[in-house]
Amino acid sequence: MDQRSNSRLSLFLMELIIAIMFFSLSAAVCVRLFTSAHFMAEGAENMSSATIWSQNLAEAFTGTNGDLTEMEKLYPGAYVSHTPDDPSMKSGYIILFFNEKWERIDSLSDAAYFASINISVKEASEVYSDVTDYNVPLIGKAAIGYIAVLDVRSIEGDYLPENVDPNLAILNFNVDTYLGKEAD
Repeated sequence: MDQRSNSRLSLFLMELIIAIMFFSLSAAVCVRLFTSAHFMAEGAENMSSATIWSQNLAEAFTGTNGDLTEMEKLYPGAYVSHTPDDPSMKSGYIILFFNEKWERIDSLSDAAYFASINISVKEASEVYSDVTDYNVPLIGKAAIGYIAVLDVRSIEGDYLPENVDPNLAILNFNVDTYLGKEAD
């Protein structure tokens, strides 16, 4: 009887060990899934906020006809730099800084994210060179804006909007507006 009881106890312990291993493995998989779900949700939130702020910059660009001086008035506290060789002061860039919760702040030192628009003025025929099907000559100027939203925490060294690495951007795209013949 002793040997039979020992055999049952060994079988019970073996089943218990297998059950504990199964539940441990299941718990590890669940923890991993919850962790990846958290990172996916954070990424989706960042993409959503980046989309909203880049749309905001694109609408400001379009609404001001790409005029950097006018856009500067829309974003007080933003970092603004005019291109030195542009006498009209319409070219340059604006950088908006954000904290971890995507609230606007005024300094890079506390920033987690930032959105920038780099504005330049070029000949309209150069900007719209792909629109040649209608044989209409484009005379005048066009403003181009390169919008990029980046995670500051992933950037090492100094940041300049004209040197944005598209691989580091959460979101980036170009906008343009025709300024007309009078813009010469």
